[in-house]
Amino acid sequence: MYRSFPVTLIPSGEYLRGYLLVILAAISYGLQPLFAFQAYADGFTPFGLLLSRYSIAFLLLLSWLIWRKTPLPAGKNLRQYLTIGIGYGCAAMGYYTASQSTSVSTAVILLFSFPAFVTLYSMLVLKNPLRKSRLLSMLMGLGGVVLAAGSDFQGDLSGIGWALFAALSYGASIIYGSHNAVSRQPLADSCVVMLGGAIVFSLAVVIEILSNPAGSGSIVLSQTVSASSWLAIFGLAAFATILPAICFISGSPKTGAANAATISTLEPIVAISIAVLMIGEPLHPSTLLGGVLVLAAAITLARK
Repeated sequence: MYRSFPVTLIPSGEYLRGYLLVILAAISYGLQPLFAFQAYADGFTPFGLLLSRYSIAFLLLLSWLIWRKTPLPAGKNLRQYLTIGIGYGCAAMGYYTASQSTSVSTAVILLFSFPAFVTLYSMLVLKNPLRKSRLLSMLMGLGGVVLAAGSDFQGDLSGIGWALFAALSYGASIIYGSHNAVSRQPLADSCVVMLGGAIVFSLAVVIEILSNPAGSGSIVLSQTVSASSWLAIFGLAAFATILPAICFISGSPKTGAANAATISTLEPIVAISIAVLMIGEPLHPSTLLGGVLVLAAAITLARK
């Protein structure tokens, strides 16, 4: 249901600062394929990469909180942010696994179809009013998904399935967080979110080892890793996980939620640009058109 909130005027200087922080957050999140590509090239598997990413991010944030003598949330808040972290972990699992069996461009475009799923949920379950503009944007986003997937529907569907699983997991986390969790200590809450992600991939690694004891070594590392791969993992945790989280938490209250969500659509643009220009992935016309539709839908739904 919609609620009316008092309008808070934000000084232009504060708005500009928040705007730049949210842009930095989107760009930093978009750097994920660059760090992941380096880690994969040097021997990390998706599970090993993500377990290391969330564990390092959690330990770095925890060290900061201990130094600042800031307590972690407890009781209900702890359970809520652990749940959100588990949802984010599942989304990361879907996105990174999809990137291995399909292109990064396709995976990131399908991930950003989550506003369409959130909108569909809000209309069917939360009984939010059905407006033509919202319905059109949702259909445009879903049409973009079909176009972005393109010829992959004719081949291995696992990548498409994992990417859509990521979008559903991310959308579910947003729905749960927006209706249940109220952040009082953003960095402490983010630390618990990182712990939730680390738990997801710890369990995933344990399950994989139990189901395939003979290949347990290759579940985390496919070969001997080098120092550069660990630098890539640290870069992923510090510059594409913690830094954007802090920037977004600091900047979004100054810009407003709708503006912050709209600015955040820079993330897939950065990720796709890295995949095409630096990793050498081809960008098919149908993928490009689908990406444009998904981003247009995401921007429109964020503004709504």
